[in-house]
Amino acid sequence: MAPPSSRRAARASYQRLPRDERRDQILGVARRMFTELAYADVSTAAIAREAGVQRGLIHYYFGTKRELFLEVVRGLTLSYAGQAPPADAAMPLEETVDLCVHLFLDAAETNADTWLAALDAEGFGQDPELRRIVNKTRDVTVEHMLTVLRVPEPTDTLRAVLRTYSGLAETATRQWLQEKTLSRAQVHTLLAGSLLVLVRDIAPAVERA
Repeated sequence: MAPPSSRRAARASYQRLPRDERRDQILGVARRMFTELAYADVSTAAIAREAGVQRGLIHYYFGTKRELFLEVVRGLTLSYAGQAPPADAAMPLEETVDLCVHLFLDAAETNADTWLAALDAEGFGQDPELRRIVNKTRDVTVEHMLTVLRVPEPTDTLRAVLRTYSGLAETATRQWLQEKTLSRAQVHTLLAGSLLVLVRDIAPAVERA
């Protein structure tokens, strides 16, 4: 039989928390572990141990390991979708684009590990639900961009053009943060210049075509 001190320590480790707090605690641990380790190297047992909860609580709140992973990716990707300043009619387009890119790169740099984990997650077994999450995130990002860039009547063609820009942004940040082949200043120049040309010149040309 365990000594009294051990029983007290066990009770302290598994203290009761409000439902939302306990769920957030598990999610925070899962986010860190899925960021630091490959998917195959993470288990719900390890997450439960790190979070100080019984393994059954993970299944109660999230279901399977895959469903917990999808919840983590959903949170990571959507946290970047809103990285845009409020619309400002007085700000010239060039300055608006520059500020948008600056805020996006700030967020990517501050949370480099989680950002790269979110990008890498798209290749996770070509999971259809994961694909849906990533596509939804890109759609939300495009709508934010349209609002900030003050496009009065955006067309489906313009939305499609801006969705291709999201691929450029993802690849460029990987080259900067992971591959180290570009500096932040170079990525900023690439993304700001490309977005400005897309909105001003390429999108209208694609519409005419």
